[in-house]
Amino acid sequence: MRHLRGITLLDALLLLVAVTATWQKMSWEAAGRVTLVDLLQVAFVALFALDRLVRRDARLHPAALVALAFVLLLAAVHLAGYLGLDTTIAMAQWSKGFVKWALFALFLVCGVAHAARRGRELWWRLAGAFVAGVTVSAAYGLVQTAVRTATGVELDRVLLAPVFPGARVLGANLYGVVSSFDQYGVTGQAQVYRLTGFSEDPNHLGVLAAAPLLLVVALIAGARAGWAREHRTLLTGIGMVLLTALLLTQSRSGLLGLGVGTLLLLWWHRGRLFNRHIVIALAILAVLGGAFAAPRTQELGQLLASRTATDSRSSQAHVEFFQLIVPVMETSPLFGIGINNFALYYQFQTGRADFGPHSFIVATLTEMGLAGAIVWLAFLLWVASRLRALLRAGRARGALAGDDGLVFAAATGLAAGFAATLAGNVFYLTMIFSAFYVLLLLIVAAPAALAGERATEPDDAAEPGAAPAR
Repeated sequence: MRHLRGITLLDALLLLVAVTATWQKMSWEAAGRVTLVDLLQVAFVALFALDRLVRRDARLHPAALVALAFVLLLAAVHLAGYLGLDTTIAMAQWSKGFVKWALFALFLVCGVAHAARRGRELWWRLAGAFVAGVTVSAAYGLVQTAVRTATGVELDRVLLAPVFPGARVLGANLYGVVSSFDQYGVTGQAQVYRLTGFSEDPNHLGVLAAAPLLLVVALIAGARAGWAREHRTLLTGIGMVLLTALLLTQSRSGLLGLGVGTLLLLWWHRGRLFNRHIVIALAILAVLGGAFAAPRTQELGQLLASRTATDSRSSQAHVEFFQLIVPVMETSPLFGIGINNFALYYQFQTGRADFGPHSFIVATLTEMGLAGAIVWLAFLLWVASRLRALLRAGRARGALAGDDGLVFAAATGLAAGFAATLAGNVFYLTMIFSAFYVLLLLIVAAPAALAGERATEPDDAAEPGAAPAR
């Protein structure tokens, strides 16, 4: 495809998908709900297919071929589940879920093939676009929540609703009301909001923000030279925005994921994780947080007690979801009740037709059965093997004189982000969103783009003007 300053039209579409992957509020109602990232993914997949057809080029990088094999296996499981449906409503739900999943899956295959071929420069641009997209959403959420708390004005209704009327939920999430007391009784009440940004649920942003945050931290800690070391102050600022937003989402799943990822970074980077930039950033956030919390100790105590209680209704609900696996295993153990049919199957129990499983484990076992769970497990293990290959390449390069440390830093950041996402999805569900497939694309394509993994494609298959992998 034609290119401008080294960026082709396919590159640009892929970068736009990465930027908007977490912007769920940007949507319209047209033959169902359509988000901005859906349209961009359709455009990318269609243009990728047209480009390869015009050039009569059907060759794919081996990683893209393996991804395609897993996609076909998962499609077979979904189709087998469809054969067990017996109502029109269930089939309609399956159709919506399958079309959305198929789009994400095809995007992954095409994206890996394109990124692996285009090499290191595009991969870093893609990673930067993903981090930038989540950071913009987080920064907007900080402003949105501050304005709502101070003035009562909801920015979503002013800025987003006129352009994107398909958003299911607008505004910062109202968690509840906290009160302060003195010896005479109640002296004040304040509404507590959970930050959402461009996501429709604070837990979505909380879980999704962990991966780019951990990648940024790994680059700050691991870069020994090059652009990442030169721009550590900028990366630190981005990390501060992401961490603040994650904390203000009050997402326990997000914090769980962040904790798991941080432990992995501590294992790989050890003392380097607490370098000057990270320590100063944490100190600044601690001072600002302390200044904000000092006059609100009673309110924050109530909030902390509420979010850490294990016997609360919301906490128990997440545990009880796992009990719902048993009835499905008794009736449809092999292929489940069909993708997107959890809410319909349990509507009599939840009282809602749109109540999701709130756990990737629950969703997979109930909607895809044991067959789907096995295929997904194998796929995730394969993704982990790609990370392992990247980590080995990063260590090997790190032993060479003059290495900038970026490959190993990217490997540890991606591995920590992947682990954080898996941990966060034990009690929540974000691995069905396009953002997860962008993360998968970065992981699967990284060994080829960053570490020079050998491919079966000849060099002359590269696009005109493409930057070679270095």
